[in-house]
Amino acid sequence: MNTPTRDLYRSLDEIHARPAPFSRYTADVLWSDEHIARNMLAFHLDPDSAPASRPHEFIARSTTWIADRFGLAQGKRVADFGCGPGLYTLPWAEAGARVTGIDISPVSVAHAKGQAQEAGLDIDYVEANYLDYEPNGLFDLVTLIYCDLCPLSPTQRRQLLTTFRDSLADGGSILVDAFTMRAYGGRSEASEHSQRLMHGFWAPGDYWGFLDTFKYDQAKVVLDKYTIVEPHRVRTIYNWLQYFTLDQLKAEFAQCGLQVVECYGDVAGAPAAAGDVVAVIARKA
Repeated sequence: MNTPTRDLYRSLDEIHARPAPFSRYTADVLWSDEHIARNMLAFHLDPDSAPASRPHEFIARSTTWIADRFGLAQGKRVADFGCGPGLYTLPWAEAGARVTGIDISPVSVAHAKGQAQEAGLDIDYVEANYLDYEPNGLFDLVTLIYCDLCPLSPTQRRQLLTTFRDSLADGGSILVDAFTMRAYGGRSEASEHSQRLMHGFWAPGDYWGFLDTFKYDQAKVVLDKYTIVEPHRVRTIYNWLQYFTLDQLKAEFAQCGLQVVECYGDVAGAPAAAGDVVAVIARKA
């Protein structure tokens, strides 16, 4: 086997290699690369798109239910971790809450700030990785919405849930949703590649994109591994998703001094059911 052929074989072998669960973390690439971040913002703002945010019709129902359920009109302090472009924080501020939004994406935070200024609302937006964020003060409600707990490793989840616990005012609540075992059962392993994979989502110029989806049955984790080959560089992005039973969620919260007190089918208050998502409300144990 000549050298170019051997090098190509090794490159392809590496592209399709299966890493250990949560052994690599690249989530920040989605937000630090300006081209990708702007495409993510476009997904957020598309009222019918699901890759970055739920459809806006659902968000309207969800923000209304949350405002009513937690009495946000009474000036409650709310921290929305992973707030994106403010699709939840803006309606809560309009309802009367004192809102802080934390997000890693400069593009999304800039959009959120512009929307708040246009609406004449005083919302505290913080550009930060919420894993490193240290809240200034206590909150009556802490939210992590659209299954943002699922891309995190067990260590990162414990770190974040501990931050949530320490951020709660007396009587405060946490609202989190997560993907379930039913959703895990709907995933399958696959491999695909194409020129400008996902219609140019990953780079403004020409590239070849490889997507390998791996399932880890013991850990109940799925990895979408994207390898983006451009003329001048190769990047690999690891999109991990942990899937949960309700008992597993309760156990992880309990390890961080939190107690799950209510369970729903989504963050719009649907009754608990065997669906793809479970939403829980937790308080200090």
